[in-house]
Amino acid sequence: MDSITTRQNNDPVNSEAALNLCLQLWHQGGLTASKAALLLAAVPALRSLLQPIIQPKKKDAETDIISAFSLTAPLLDAFSDLSQSGEWQLALLGLNPDVRQHWINLAAARCQEAGAMSDPMVLVKLIQQLGNASEWVLAQLENADFSPQIIASPLAQTERDLLGHSLNDNAAIPALCRILRTSHTLFTVSEQNEPPASIQAVDVTAKQLTNNWCSGRLLALPNTLLDEHNLKPNADWLLVSRSGHDNVPLTELFAQQPWLFLLSLIIFVQDAWAAEQRGGLLLTLPAGQNAFAPGQINVAVQGIEGDEVSLGSLAEFLVLLLGELNIPLYPALDANTESINRLNRVLSSFIAELLAKKIWQFTEAGRGESGQYRIHTSFSDACYSLPLAPLFGYKSQTLQRAIKQLAQNCYANKKRAANRINLQGSSL
Repeated sequence: MDSITTRQNNDPVNSEAALNLCLQLWHQGGLTASKAALLLAAVPALRSLLQPIIQPKKKDAETDIISAFSLTAPLLDAFSDLSQSGEWQLALLGLNPDVRQHWINLAAARCQEAGAMSDPMVLVKLIQQLGNASEWVLAQLENADFSPQIIASPLAQTERDLLGHSLNDNAAIPALCRILRTSHTLFTVSEQNEPPASIQAVDVTAKQLTNNWCSGRLLALPNTLLDEHNLKPNADWLLVSRSGHDNVPLTELFAQQPWLFLLSLIIFVQDAWAAEQRGGLLLTLPAGQNAFAPGQINVAVQGIEGDEVSLGSLAEFLVLLLGELNIPLYPALDANTESINRLNRVLSSFIAELLAKKIWQFTEAGRGESGQYRIHTSFSDACYSLPLAPLFGYKSQTLQRAIKQLAQNCYANKKRAANRINLQGSSL
């Protein structure tokens, strides 16, 4: 891996080294600066798609030193859109124009082949699968000097290793389209955006805990879900749940367990909002569930006049909140109900711990009614005393405002939508 740009066997880049770095990027959530430099030498367009992370500047240093680069939302979303890791790696490699040129040629040949068939829908479907990457293919087809051929590329063996077949195979047409479509999407984002502003490395001492929750930081999914993907995110770059936090002060607990901190902050905002007596946030448990092992907690906003608007499940609310904060989940959740349901179930262990540590408390309701989660009185008192007062006071004001603002905006939007429906119904 001395030079990732060496040409070997007509390989436009040292693809084996580049793909290995892409795999490390995925499994760790980032790369050290030295490894990222090698990958960027092969795929320069990735620079606008990676989040620079800096170490705190030393007194004698003139500038901050970039120590690593982490994934960003476009790269995470691209992984979710593809069917497997190998396709994602090739899509990233396809950001190099020399690499993707052969794949564009293949797609153009497939389009010519489909266009010669009696059924026009074959070509239509192929163009739909290519998405915006059809622009690349059309430009190639309009080139008078171009004669498309369905032949193996210089990376054919690499393609077989990653996908089980090379991209010139008939069976690989859907994968070819997905890879080119994703490469085009990422290329467009890279061209339209400047590289993200640098963020500090994670402070594991808890002294700057809230600074860790900055725009561009990745929040790793709870370990139960991470293990399913065999991912080992680097805790210096990402917010990662750490083990071994029994019998530690709450400040250390919140530094080691970002999900516990986020849920504790939500219950604190709920309490502070209720004190204003101008509506508030409700966290309810559907009847028939165990408060210490909930399958789903529901979130609602209560208006000043006592009306309630549902915001969905706790997992849905958290995903919306993290989106507002530009703190992407690693890996990104699939956009389906089952993924949200699984996150709700995984959050159950955190709820149990919050109740056991007397941070949250649960209030039973009448038969057939939903019970409610609220802040525990001892934790409420602790939030206004040292050492927690700064953490739940001025240091986390940005996060607190985001939680309350999101709830209020969702409430207002749903009320407006309901009013429009009522007006339409009354006019019929």
